[in-house]
Amino acid sequence: MNNTLLTGSQHSRLEQVAFERADQMADDSLGSVLYITRNDARRSMVEDSWAASHDPLRLRVETLDAVVRQWHEDLQGPVQPLSGQLNRRLAEYALDGMTAKTDGALAGEPASAALADSFSSRFSLFDDAGVGTADALAAEFEGSALDDRIATPTVDAYRHYRDLHGDYVDEWVCTRGEMFDAVATAEQSLSVLSPELDVVVLSGYHEFRPVERRLIERIVDELSMIALLPLHQDGRSGVDTVAEDALEVYEALDFEKVELEPANESGRAFGTITESLYRPDPDTAPVPDGLRWRELPTPEREIRFVARELRTELANGRDPDDLAVVAPGTEAYSGYVEDTFDTFDIPHVTTAASQLNQTFAGSVVHDLLNLAEPDPRAEDLTSLLANPLVDIVDTDQANAVTAAARRRDTVSVSPLLDDVDDEVASLVEELLATLEPLRTDDIEDATETLRRLMDDRFDLEAATEDYASGAEQAVEQRAYDLVDEVLSSFESLAAVNSDLSPLALFTRAFDGVAIRVPQRAAGGHVEVMGLLDARMRSFEKVFLVGLTSEHFPVTPERPAFFEEMTDADPRFDTGDERLRGRYLFATLLANVDELTITTPETGDDESAVVRSPVLDELQRVTGIEPEDGVDDRVGSREDLQRRVAATADRRAAVSHAGDRGDLSPEQTKRTDRGLHCADNRGTAGLSEHDGVLEPETVDEVYPPSEREPYSASRIERYVECGFKFYADEVLGIEDPDDIEVVPTPLETGSYVHDVLERFFADLQDETEDGVDLTEFDRHDLATHLREIAVEELQDTDFEYDGLFYERWKAELFAGLGDGESVPYEAGSKPHDAPEQGLFATFLDNELSRDSAGRPHLFEAPFGEGLPDSDAGPFTVERPDGSTVSIRGYIDRVDVSRDGEQPTLTLYDYKTGRAPYMTKTTGGTKFQLPIYLLAAAEVVDGDLFEQGSLSATYYQLRPPNDLKVPRGLESKFDSEVDLRRFLNNVVPEWLGQIDEAIGKGRFHTTVLSARGANCRYCDYRRACDVRHHRKREFVDEVHEDDAAYVPIRVRDDEDIETVMNDD
Repeated sequence: MNNTLLTGSQHSRLEQVAFERADQMADDSLGSVLYITRNDARRSMVEDSWAASHDPLRLRVETLDAVVRQWHEDLQGPVQPLSGQLNRRLAEYALDGMTAKTDGALAGEPASAALADSFSSRFSLFDDAGVGTADALAAEFEGSALDDRIATPTVDAYRHYRDLHGDYVDEWVCTRGEMFDAVATAEQSLSVLSPELDVVVLSGYHEFRPVERRLIERIVDELSMIALLPLHQDGRSGVDTVAEDALEVYEALDFEKVELEPANESGRAFGTITESLYRPDPDTAPVPDGLRWRELPTPEREIRFVARELRTELANGRDPDDLAVVAPGTEAYSGYVEDTFDTFDIPHVTTAASQLNQTFAGSVVHDLLNLAEPDPRAEDLTSLLANPLVDIVDTDQANAVTAAARRRDTVSVSPLLDDVDDEVASLVEELLATLEPLRTDDIEDATETLRRLMDDRFDLEAATEDYASGAEQAVEQRAYDLVDEVLSSFESLAAVNSDLSPLALFTRAFDGVAIRVPQRAAGGHVEVMGLLDARMRSFEKVFLVGLTSEHFPVTPERPAFFEEMTDADPRFDTGDERLRGRYLFATLLANVDELTITTPETGDDESAVVRSPVLDELQRVTGIEPEDGVDDRVGSREDLQRRVAATADRRAAVSHAGDRGDLSPEQTKRTDRGLHCADNRGTAGLSEHDGVLEPETVDEVYPPSEREPYSASRIERYVECGFKFYADEVLGIEDPDDIEVVPTPLETGSYVHDVLERFFADLQDETEDGVDLTEFDRHDLATHLREIAVEELQDTDFEYDGLFYERWKAELFAGLGDGESVPYEAGSKPHDAPEQGLFATFLDNELSRDSAGRPHLFEAPFGEGLPDSDAGPFTVERPDGSTVSIRGYIDRVDVSRDGEQPTLTLYDYKTGRAPYMTKTTGGTKFQLPIYLLAAAEVVDGDLFEQGSLSATYYQLRPPNDLKVPRGLESKFDSEVDLRRFLNNVVPEWLGQIDEAIGKGRFHTTVLSARGANCRYCDYRRACDVRHHRKREFVDEVHEDDAAYVPIRVRDDEDIETVMNDD
């Protein structure tokens, strides 16, 4: 036979010569040339390359396994290869038999998924080595240096594995080794099996398993072969070390070795480098023009740089098929690639190995298995319902379940079902009942249950076919095929007995299952691949990203158990990943016209990264240094927007971008409007973009009939920020509902107000005047307060649950009783209740105030339109005679008649922090002065006119932060000054606020960011509250006669000035 070995650094050159020789050696019949490729993804590429200059029907492209299977079927009839998952099940059951023993290295707990995976791979390695029986394996170990503590359990496990295979696997299911051996030892000639064959081209094999070697020997005996083996040095050292085995095979078979030089200048330039890598004292190789090393700050910046480069190449007319991105860490970089390449509109196809449970199809099974547990978790239910492949409930119902889970803060599913509608609860209960056989039945019934759920209930196969398109769809379909393969493996071995429950078997089987979608022909797309996918390929330009020690070369972690086995018998060696990585790197380097290597300076979390050792070697040979710095070129519309933002005339730049077509007409118009708005918002004065409306517009969208009567809180919200007020009150934009685990501050405040009102009001029913708490027993008061608080809590219908809600209740009720008398569970640390909660602290504080007045009125209404109130209108009259209508409730009024002059004290309960009184005298807080003005309407006229007035906040912050600061009156020298402030200054301010609203002044806050609570505002990105900017804004707004600017933020006035002017 005429057998030739073509070697050289450039694969395209080797393949070209192989085609020429095959064309001469083979006749013109169909399929006379068989091209065997190790990389199945290359089939269509090889066919296209051959068809460019030869008759396409003469060539047949297959993998070695496909060819062997065909020959095996021709010899022995139809055959089914042993699937990876069935092999894994056999290994799992074999190991379970070993771990059930009382002694031995494997005795103990049931085999984990990782251990089963390791043994499954090792058993496949035995099979590839031609070791088909346990006795043959024992013979291999006999006389070796392998410790008996490793050899004996390994042989026993392999014997159990082979016995299971013989007893339970169909006879037409064969291992890879069995098929290869049957073909290699067949009496029938291969030329009879494939009479059309004249020549075989073998590509992609730089190392052989024993069964592969025997088959190659058989093929060479009967057919002519042309083998392609990329080599860069002598085939035995340096980067070629890993290919030494293959070279020895070809030499032993008397292949004629033909060395081919690179066909182009770039090949020669890169070949000079690969000849010197990993060799002692190499000659310094120059850095080719096509080689570049770029270092970027982060992995994300790496991919953005690559995306900009690709955009440039594509814009210059480069065919996407001539470009490739090779990422050794494909899984780590896949998210960046998808997001960034979509942003930059780069057509691409990605192959990235991932885990089955990271796909939607795999997640369905993962969630179902978790829901089959005795106490299923809520997060697994919400994950299942949110899965786009699952539609057992509609989107609104799924969202409702998720919201309920967050609100209740529950771990288990059971409490969650109380908060969802009956239909959903029924569906979930039915699903959980359906999953119960996975714990209780045998493996056959459990497998049938799981398959019925996926096929009938979820119709998972059809869902994957309808999901998305392209690579995303291919991933989900491959995931479904893997799930089906796992279940089929259990069906095949249903008769095997196991001490483990079906749920435990399923959980182990689906743990750590890897999914890899074969690389598709990527016509018209930039290929994104791993380094293995790039072997035996040629490219014009490649970007090699993420070349760090974390990703390349990666040495898989294997138990020392197997490392010793490899040392004892080289036939079971899996190869040195470092040597293999060097060879793949050199092969890639020699098969590109241009190569750009990128590395990150830091990781995603700003952690330090270490460059790949191959970069150190490349640097040693060539002296190449990385280019660093941020890449700020425009490659996407996002980049364009950043660049426009930095230009002086941004509107002109946007117009130019629109003229060039970089922005669509709609984008140009919208962006120009945005820039115009930004320019106006960037100036200190008021403009059409600063929340200023015409009075006529205000009359239409927010007429007096809607805005009056005002409440004190609404007035304060306007003063805090006119724009936020406009969005909330005028436009009616509601804040998004946050998922809360405890009552909100508003709910807490309302509840505490209701409790304290009833507490005093019920006691007052038993007296004719104010409430004197000292007349009651402390225990009775505590019982009374607790009973009212419990009743009010029940009336609130709060839908909260969990530890945080229990803590919230404890902070209110602690100290009012114990055991079943209080509505919370104290729990254990760190959730122990405080010793004294809010209500008990409040009661003690009230009892200790000996000289204080008696509580007289509670939640006293004033103004018209309030629920459960027949109070008439309440207006505040300005000095010019105009009025402002107001309404509200006074939380509490205490009256003291102990002195010569009665004292009227008003309280405003605050379950948060009480504001400083200077905010009231500074014109930003109005609750207390409005209470005092309204007091004339709710108490006896003589008492208001003759009494001494006082108003303050009553701070009630759970669990026990109580404080009653000095009242508003403390800010004035006399009662006369206080009443002048109330009668003249406050009405004027309220009138200015009413006018400002009526004249459309809804500009952003004039207060500081802290004073306006900007930190919690949903519109904070639209404001500039920096100190120097705020000062300019206040000055400009103050010049507007229609605007209200509190004296608190003005430099030219204070409360004394205002009082004196009055």
